[in-house]
Amino acid sequence: MKKRMWIFSLFLSFVLILSSCNFKDLKNISKDSSDSQITNEVLEKDTSKEKTTNTYDSLEKDSEDEKALDNNSEKGLINEAIEKEEGKPYEVGVTPDDYNMDYDTSRLLSLEEKKCKYYPKDGVKGLYLNTTAITNPEIYNRLINLIETTKLNAVVVDVKDDWGNVTMNFDTDDEDVLHSKSDSVDYKTMLKDFHDRGIYVIGRITTFKDGVITEKYPEWGFTLKDGSLWKNNRGEAFMNPFLKEVCDYDLKIAKLAAKAGFDEIQFDYVRFAEGFETFSDTLDYSRGEYEDANDMTEGEKRVAAITGFVKRAREELQKYNVPISVDVFGYALQVRRAEGIGQDFDEISNQTDVISSMIYPSHWGSWSFDIEKPDLEPYNLVYRYLEEEQKVLKELEHPPISRPWLQDFTATWIGEGNWMQYDAEAVQAEIDALYDQGQNEFLLWNAAGDYSEGCEY
Repeated sequence: MKKRMWIFSLFLSFVLILSSCNFKDLKNISKDSSDSQITNEVLEKDTSKEKTTNTYDSLEKDSEDEKALDNNSEKGLINEAIEKEEGKPYEVGVTPDDYNMDYDTSRLLSLEEKKCKYYPKDGVKGLYLNTTAITNPEIYNRLINLIETTKLNAVVVDVKDDWGNVTMNFDTDDEDVLHSKSDSVDYKTMLKDFHDRGIYVIGRITTFKDGVITEKYPEWGFTLKDGSLWKNNRGEAFMNPFLKEVCDYDLKIAKLAAKAGFDEIQFDYVRFAEGFETFSDTLDYSRGEYEDANDMTEGEKRVAAITGFVKRAREELQKYNVPISVDVFGYALQVRRAEGIGQDFDEISNQTDVISSMIYPSHWGSWSFDIEKPDLEPYNLVYRYLEEEQKVLKELEHPPISRPWLQDFTATWIGEGNWMQYDAEAVQAEIDALYDQGQNEFLLWNAAGDYSEGCEY
């Protein structure tokens, strides 16, 4: 009996303890609710000095954090991960942590996301316009009429021309850009006129061929043993792609163009000089960060420098929401890795939004793509080239849009019997080949702006 009473007493005590706890919880809940209501009323009346101070401190801290992020994004990729909810993407330029390793922060924006409202829905079909074509009303109006009365819908204009002149008066106090500017083009008027007509505008930057800035900084180029600046047989100087200050300069101009409102930035001459491997040992120049890379050949170093520039350009221009395109020699596809000039077709293509191979029929040797005289067979040359290019691009992790340069000039210099007059029929043959390969973007080159009329495009 005593045992039963003892068990009953123990059970009763346990019940009383639980009841007491529940009652306290209810009191706490009631108290918390009351406190919350009072706190809300106080905050609404803004009478709590302590809470107001904390709020200001928090805002100030948030502002500092934003500034830190801005500063980090200016540096490109950084090694400091910032706390993010798992599964949420990072801002551009921030390295992912172990919980978000599936994010490639330098590729948060695809080409589709970077296309502006002027990007043609049926694909870019453009003409190159040199500075004279932009500034000469007669030529300008003739080319505008050609665009507006055909399927053409885009232009490529020089931001930095083949000599190194910065053709536009951008809003900058940078001494190097000011040194190189020629003020040939009123870019604000030009962009407004093109955009009012619905024309897509690509800003071309002649990247590493530059005879203007190398006169100011010979050490940015390649020098001969006597200390003089090396130039090719056409009197053209090239900048050294190994140097960070050289790459900084080109990217500075690209960013100015992006801020000014260009729809896309195109990098041309993204390479070392033609035949560089045959005379490089006669020159003095730095290999930059690859100077002591004894495990790399000279060709591998050149490829790394060129690919690295393209990668950096994509990463740094992404913050301006502008696509980049890169011009490459057509033969870079054939050899896949042209170490002499530093162009690896696969690696460059994998780093850019648009690849523009210069596949002019006149630029190929006999029996290229099994064609004895390529300039005489524009359709077959373009068709077979694109057939090969498509195979390569499909294998890439990040395949770009293919937008090749097509020929609208007559190459009399390649020898009698090897060339023909490139008129509307020849140009149309190139374009038809491109369409027959299932592509819809192209650019036409004529250095003087004298384009064939009568094409359907």
